[in-house]
Amino acid sequence: SKNFVEQWLHLRTLGEMPPDPETNRAYYEDDLENAMREETRRYFAHVLQQNRSIQDFIDSDYTFLNEPLARHYGIPGISHQEFRQVKLKPEHQRGGLLGHGSILTATSNGVETQPVLRGVWILENLLGTPPSPPPPDIEPIEPDVRGVSTIRELMEKHRNNATCFECHRKIDPLGLAMEPYDFLGRWRDRYAKKIPLNATGNMPDGTAINGPVGIRDYLKKRPAQFTRCLTEKLWVYAMGRRISFTDRDDIDRIVAALPKHGYGLQELIHQ
Repeated sequence: SKNFVEQWLHLRTLGEMPPDPETNRAYYEDDLENAMREETRRYFAHVLQQNRSIQDFIDSDYTFLNEPLARHYGIPGISHQEFRQVKLKPEHQRGGLLGHGSILTATSNGVETQPVLRGVWILENLLGTPPSPPPPDIEPIEPDVRGVSTIRELMEKHRNNATCFECHRKIDPLGLAMEPYDFLGRWRDRYAKKIPLNATGNMPDGTAINGPVGIRDYLKKRPAQFTRCLTEKLWVYAMGRRISFTDRDDIDRIVAALPKHGYGLQELIHQ
């Protein structure tokens, strides 16, 4: 299961852009990179072993924490050094994979969040609708190191380009809704220098989403879409090849059967 988790969630990129040791001492002293990985691995293993619903990947009232990671997340009352299952409250903002530091840090660059990367990550790994790669002549969005503009302003400039618009109208609302998590996955309600943070947007179908809770609600209302996405990821992993046209009927059958089995992960693998 470890290999599948790393492949599906792109966890291998975690640690490629580590934060500055001077200004992020606790990250290194508490070995948070490995702690974040451990949380996600244990989480997946739990859903698998207990045959829990794959909807737990979207939202849940539990995760697996040790004291340093709980402190990093701002969750009080955790004193155990080893990892244990912990009950979450809604105000902890950690339900499901979208609250995992591993994913939030892997989709940042060690200095700042990368909303475009986060939006693409959600489209690819939870909704199963990856956007086309950007045209080669498009300049990437450079973060404003002076902190004068918000990332939203920089991204809006990008969206004014007609070639970028079609993909970015799908990517940007998701990426910007994830902005309440900083580049190491900590919760924040504003940017540095007290610049206000706006995590609202509209999906291409007109659905308004506000923050990570809005993304979770959006995904929970579309269980078949996430089921298909995860089925395809497992299929590719199991077969060791891309999905071909002839696989579609089998995948459709599995997606249709899963609600009858409470969306259990063991059942999905068995099917």
